[in-house]
Amino acid sequence: MRLAEQNVVFLVNFVAPNHLAVLRELASRVRRLTVLSSVAMEANRQWDSQWDDLNVIVQRTRTVTRTAKHPGGYQEPNYIHIPLDTASQLKQLSPDAVVSLEMGARSWLAQRYCRRQPECVHVLSVYASQRSEAGRGWLRQRVRRHLLRRADWVTFNGPSCRRLLLSLGADAKRMSPWDYAADPRKAYRGAIESDVGRTGDASLQVLTVGQLSERKGVDVALRQLIQCCRQSGGRSVCWNLVGDGPLREQIAGAELPGNLQIRLHGHCEPDRLSKHYAANDLLLFPTLGDEWGLVVDEALASALPVVGSRHSQAVETLIENGENGWIYDPDEEHALAAVFKQVEQVDESKWKQLQSSARQSVAHRTPEASACQLGEAIQNARRDVGLNNSIGSDGHQADERFGPVSSEC
Repeated sequence: MRLAEQNVVFLVNFVAPNHLAVLRELASRVRRLTVLSSVAMEANRQWDSQWDDLNVIVQRTRTVTRTAKHPGGYQEPNYIHIPLDTASQLKQLSPDAVVSLEMGARSWLAQRYCRRQPECVHVLSVYASQRSEAGRGWLRQRVRRHLLRRADWVTFNGPSCRRLLLSLGADAKRMSPWDYAADPRKAYRGAIESDVGRTGDASLQVLTVGQLSERKGVDVALRQLIQCCRQSGGRSVCWNLVGDGPLREQIAGAELPGNLQIRLHGHCEPDRLSKHYAANDLLLFPTLGDEWGLVVDEALASALPVVGSRHSQAVETLIENGENGWIYDPDEEHALAAVFKQVEQVDESKWKQLQSSARQSVAHRTPEASACQLGEAIQNARRDVGLNNSIGSDGHQADERFGPVSSEC
């Protein structure tokens, strides 16, 4: 069965802005795409639930909220969604392929349905990293191993995720990447300006985008920036924070040295966010634990070099020291100061190279490419269980819209 003939169901906790363009691309490649969303939006998100032309069904879900202490030293609410009507929804939709996100109740229910329907394949898609999964209990580990053994195909979102899944027993021969693609509305796509705030006496404009929470590391970064500015006495720094969260008041009330200024911009819609990417010199992403970190993609696409925490899988995957940014360890008290010292020493010619390399480094990470990868995963799953009968010249299942299954992406 060609991909264009298939009825596909995608199960997700909620439809994030970055999903929209990818799912629209996937919808254009299949006969029918239905999105089963556990909730319209999680309580700690400020995004609108706007799905436009996508066919989205919000499920009947029970949600359990827990606040757990991560080994990395931070606490954050964790939402566990149990979509109670999954079996009945899938029975009514009668899909040829089910793609489920994450390794919990949603995927267990989806897999249970697919095991009883031999003509329907299950693709288990995982967004995770070794850091984000640290400290998980034995029960979750057991559920994850069970799901990975029985999935027809598994996708991973980065190298750390792949290592994690292999450690849990996933079969390397039944895995493929499914890359994130940033919301194309958020990045600045205009001409590269190399002298925004790095020349003359202007302050270095530093941007951080995300929730003002412990996990995002903004309190740690604040302490380290204060220390850095007090000790250096050099160029002034203006730290622009886009986002909101429980640490806002703490940040607003901090006692700052004269060469450090903080501006709190709150939550911004995509058009305003792209202007922030255009107006700043670099992105600071100080997270203590992110299974990816799409703001890294957005900044790089905006030609913004990134100073990023090693606890972000996006930083680990996309940043090359001195080429499109710098990697640092927020657990080391003076690491951020050392990076900012390197930033001050970069001349104008090298900075232009950094900006150009930043944009080029994510040019391939588009919604079209991401949808292509997911389409290939579906076809690979069908091949592995013997449901496709069209063989490409390379031995893989062919699809008229993609060519040989492994030829693109």
